[in-house]
Amino acid sequence: MAIDIAKMKKRLEERRHELEENLKDPTAGPPPQGDGDPATIEYQDKEDEATDTQEAQQEQGIRFTLQRELDDVNAALKRIEDGTYGRCIDCGKEIPPKRLEAMPWALRCIADEEKHDQILTSEDAIHSNEPTEGTHFY
Repeated sequence: MAIDIAKMKKRLEERRHELEENLKDPTAGPPPQGDGDPATIEYQDKEDEATDTQEAQQEQGIRFTLQRELDDVNAALKRIEDGTYGRCIDCGKEIPPKRLEAMPWALRCIADEEKHDQILTSEDAIHSNEPTEGTHFY
């Protein structure tokens, strides 16, 4: 089964547009102000601040994921222009058409993607075990 480059290019361009629109979507405005007892307001302010912080962290994670996928989509479109689309960036072998159908921006064949994921997992494990500043082991 040969890869239909024109079809893949169209899908990638559509996905790029969708990702760009999602990245443009502004977050909600400031929380509404309330009236009432100062003690209740102070407690509510702290609760709202904690919620806002959590929501901001989630939004940042989502934006990071969207931006990363957009970068992959743009790289795939560049590979179409260069004539290297459908080839693994690590080993140069053909990426199976079914994989590209499922994920047109795939960079690697399945074997090399698994190796890449193992490296990332190992690096994450190493970094999560590093002591933070001020941590002492006796």
